[in-house]
Amino acid sequence: MSETSIRAKGTTAALIALTAASCLQVVDPTANNISIVGASVDLDMSGSQRAFAASVGTLALAAFILTTGALGDRLGRRKVMLVGLLVAAIGGVVTAVAPSYGIFVLGRAVTGLGIAASFGLSFALLREVLPNQIPKAVAFWLAGQTAAALVLGVVAGWMAGFGWRFGYLTMPIVAVIAFLMCLRGLPEAKADHVGKFDYLGLLAIAVSLVGLIYGLSNAANDGWGSAAVLVPVLIGAVTMVFFIWWEARIPDPAFPVKLFKDPELAGSVATGFSFNMWQAVVMIQLSMLWQYVYQYSPLEVSLGQLPMSLAMVVGATVAGRMLSKGIPASLNLIIGHVLLIGTMVMFGFSSTTSPYIFFAIPMIVGGFARMLNETTMGQFFVAKPPPALTGAMASSKTAIGQTSFALGTALSSTFLFGQYGRGIAQAFADANVEPSQQGRYTGMIQQYISGGDLSDYDPKQVDAVISRASGVFVDSFNGTMFIIAGFLTFFAIISTLFFAKATRMRKAGTLVDGSLTLDGRPAALVAAGADAGKTGTAGTPRTPDAQHTDRDGDDR
Repeated sequence: MSETSIRAKGTTAALIALTAASCLQVVDPTANNISIVGASVDLDMSGSQRAFAASVGTLALAAFILTTGALGDRLGRRKVMLVGLLVAAIGGVVTAVAPSYGIFVLGRAVTGLGIAASFGLSFALLREVLPNQIPKAVAFWLAGQTAAALVLGVVAGWMAGFGWRFGYLTMPIVAVIAFLMCLRGLPEAKADHVGKFDYLGLLAIAVSLVGLIYGLSNAANDGWGSAAVLVPVLIGAVTMVFFIWWEARIPDPAFPVKLFKDPELAGSVATGFSFNMWQAVVMIQLSMLWQYVYQYSPLEVSLGQLPMSLAMVVGATVAGRMLSKGIPASLNLIIGHVLLIGTMVMFGFSSTTSPYIFFAIPMIVGGFARMLNETTMGQFFVAKPPPALTGAMASSKTAIGQTSFALGTALSSTFLFGQYGRGIAQAFADANVEPSQQGRYTGMIQQYISGGDLSDYDPKQVDAVISRASGVFVDSFNGTMFIIAGFLTFFAIISTLFFAKATRMRKAGTLVDGSLTLDGRPAALVAAGADAGKTGTAGTPRTPDAQHTDRDGDDR
């Protein structure tokens, strides 16, 4: 076997190992959503305790995602990722054996901490494994974890069938397998030089992300004007402003915001908000529509969304090939944005009799487009940052995803149920329903939604009430889709303007492909300037492939 073949096999094995490490982030929400119901009953949780227990893992992930990335840059990304896998496994076991609510919450928090390290740093290490073909590496990583999610979701459901404790053991099993796969063949990487650890900045961003995500998550149930939303969101917004100000002024920031002077990185942030909001709306609001109006079972909902996941695998693969062949990222993103917005508009023409195929087509198109955009965005978060900050920047992509997913959920839920509340009230008024009867009809609707017994009601009355309520819900769903399409259009315009600016800068010679320096300037232009200063002639910018530097400072 030739040396090239051996190297190729080693690279493929490393990519598979990193993909396995990333799978924790996709299997844990599935296992948690399936198992939390049984856990809440067995551990006698109140409604508020259950809500917190369901979200504490996500909050812990948000709180530590940039900190674990910064630690990886300082101590070694492979090392911190491996520790993260073990921590996640321990957290999963603690959750599974928890005898009380407090221990359960502790286990979920530890799990979130472990996933923060394993997921973010598995993404960062793609740059070390395949430095010359970053788009291909990102596409492989995204497609692999999406495909694995299909299988692991079924496995988690199967294990949860034996009891909720077995459901929570799914993730530790995956973590241990990923740990063993990552022990060999992965390169270590960390920053050449590190300054003081940015405790204040990392604390600020942790508080900010937890506040924003927690507050936005409460909006659907408590309303935007409630203290449960306003207080944490305000705290999150204020600390975010402080974080940006602080990181811009200190000499050794954990996450230099100056990097986002690069228009391709700035445009990628807008892109991340767009496709994550799209996925939140489709996964949550479409599943509710199917269950409330069309009476799909949970299994039918899962199977119904399966084509979307398969389309994501295809989308990531196609995007990687397009980028590898030199097709401009801006073109990929324009296609992706147009398709995502178009699918939202298509969903907005639903009716109470729409067949499954009506939803399947835009789901498939949207799943493809979503991954077209994420793969394109992902390459910049791996390739653009200086080697010293690869871990922190890769982790920031996850932070953007968590925040924008929560925003999409909160906004769409608020719009949908706000319209539904007004619509059902108007329906009662139009039908001259007495206030004393409204409670009876509302109870009838709730029993229908939950699959309860309706035999105590007049069948004709049930048909009339449910038909009207279903119509109101569909109208509310359609209105929400059009509103979200407007938000996606807003982010698409911002992204397009930034990438248009990047094109103009590239033509002017002020932006080149490759990584940035710590102050946000293109590394190739800085190197060219240094060469010119030494030789008296303009230096030639190096290609992105030649700019990658390992922890010893040697060019690869």
